[in-house]
Amino acid sequence: MALKFEITAEDFEALDEGQKALYEKHGEGYRLQVEGIDPADELKEALRKEREERAAAKSKLSEYEQQQAEAERKRMEERQEYESLYKQETESKTKLQQELEELRTNIAQEKRTSSAAEITASLTRDTAREKLLRKEAMQFIHHTPEGIKINGPDGQAWDADQLKEHLRKEYPFLVDGNGSSGGGAPGGRNGGGAATKKLADMNSVERAQFKTDDPEGFRKALQSMR
Repeated sequence: MALKFEITAEDFEALDEGQKALYEKHGEGYRLQVEGIDPADELKEALRKEREERAAAKSKLSEYEQQQAEAERKRMEERQEYESLYKQETESKTKLQQELEELRTNIAQEKRTSSAAEITASLTRDTAREKLLRKEAMQFIHHTPEGIKINGPDGQAWDADQLKEHLRKEYPFLVDGNGSSGGGAPGGRNGGGAATKKLADMNSVERAQFKTDDPEGFRKALQSMR
């Protein structure tokens, strides 16, 4: 009869003394004493399985980490792309706003210039004088959301006629029919180049007109100041 490798305690008692000598106590039963068989083979098998399971878990963890890294990379690319698009959109919007603001400014300036020209055109037919008058008139003409507004030196509301009257009083030498070319005008040609008002007492507008109307008189007056 073949001997079993492991037997129960009951099976062990049923053996004869010679057979019992071949067995040794193992747990609640008995195990055959055989050389070449490791009694700890179950533990080794368990350790082997544990190592395999651990290696498999490590492999899955590595795969998961790679997947997470790839997902993070894609997320960063999408974020960078979004930020780039947002930056382009912001720059485009800012540029459009600047262009719109420049357009509004140009339109406002053109309307102010046009309004000033309408007022000064009736004051003189001389192009150079009209240009000087227009420059002075522009100081009182403003463009508002409600349209063109004219304000006096103290901020009071004016109309075109009031501004014309102001220009006539302040710059009579630039207005036709007010001695602008007579002997009393600064640098008037009919006055032989002599100015009744000293160059030092003239403002910038008066000096410019003097130089335009009588270059030689202006040069002599300038030399007399030195």
